[in-house]
Amino acid sequence: MYCGECGAKLKKGATFCGECGAKVKEQKEEKPEEEKKKVVKKRKPMAKKTKILLGVLVVVVVALVVAFNVLQNRFGPEGVATEYLEALISNNADRIYDSLNLDGDTTFTTKEAFREVFSESSNSYSDIVNYKLLDVTYGEGELSATVRFQIATSDDEDTISIKVVKNSGKNLLVFDSWQVANISNSLVVKDYQISVPKNASVSVNDISLEEKYLNSEKSNDELDVYVIPQIFASDVTIKTTLPYGIDVTEEVSVSSYNTSHKTDVSLDNLSDDMVSKLQTQVNSDITKLYQNIIAKSDWNAVKESYSYNNVNLSSLQEAYVDLYEDLVQDSSTTLTAFKVTNVTITDVSLDNGRLEVSAKYNYDYTLNYTNYNDEVQTKNGSSSYSSTLTYDYFEDNFKLYDIYGAVSYFSRY
Repeated sequence: MYCGECGAKLKKGATFCGECGAKVKEQKEEKPEEEKKKVVKKRKPMAKKTKILLGVLVVVVVALVVAFNVLQNRFGPEGVATEYLEALISNNADRIYDSLNLDGDTTFTTKEAFREVFSESSNSYSDIVNYKLLDVTYGEGELSATVRFQIATSDDEDTISIKVVKNSGKNLLVFDSWQVANISNSLVVKDYQISVPKNASVSVNDISLEEKYLNSEKSNDELDVYVIPQIFASDVTIKTTLPYGIDVTEEVSVSSYNTSHKTDVSLDNLSDDMVSKLQTQVNSDITKLYQNIIAKSDWNAVKESYSYNNVNLSSLQEAYVDLYEDLVQDSSTTLTAFKVTNVTITDVSLDNGRLEVSAKYNYDYTLNYTNYNDEVQTKNGSSSYSSTLTYDYFEDNFKLYDIYGAVSYFSRY
């Protein structure tokens, strides 16, 4: 210890300083240096399992951030346009189809159907050897975007623009959904309309049009109108089975300029079997008509044989009565025999839902007449004529509804 006044060293236990006599102030005894150090508690080392979990958590967070950025770019305008361009360059129909993002009814816009459509079209992008993204320009309140690329072919360089539009939905519930607009407009036709005769069935590329496609507002008493929500622009086969037992097969070009089709009947789209069936039907009805005339049966005698389903046959009646008057009541000749030898169908069409068949037929006939000497003479002759017969189809049979043009004069020379 030392004196607080003069600094002289004090004897142990002294109460006064031996040098200056100053009273020694009471001082606390200093503890050894070791005792002065604070006692520090040692921390328990972090468990190995905790370290692993913490490391995994860090990796997951980083991965999520990276994945979010990757997906945001993938689903954004740049990613969608780039993927579409790469699909075009690689001539990959499946990847191009995926770029369409087709929603709703895809019955007629399947990937299989697109492969066929794409193989039919020429791809002007397949000669691109390299490309670079230039910029993205948003428009229409950021509902659309135009992505520009610098492209290089083996011969030249150019820029192309791919327009994408924002859909209403979300990808993975988070990211905006975009789709390529260019290809959708050129390859997909919306609300394609097919009109067919009433109660006909119709198929497109062997896919039957179900009742859900029937549009009651566009249909009327003569036509059923079907509307396909979306179909690829291409050549399609439309097959219509009419309520006359007639199948009509047509090759139709569907495009943004040709968004509707009306099925009609023509000689060109009838099968050989159906033409043969109509020839037989015309032969039968012409023969029956003249057999009734030869038998001198008036309309009242024959009308039941022509009646069906309470249909008004006033037109047929008028044609029959005119022929009956010409050949039976007002003639100096008597038709005694009539035979159709050959029938050629010259035209087939639909009129107010009924089938009109025009035919030219050859026939043989026998005629009795009185000459100038009041002698009864017989004439056997041959000739040809053309008539148009109108048919309904009832209970799987053709029913004669009207006839225009019937032979009313038979030459005696």
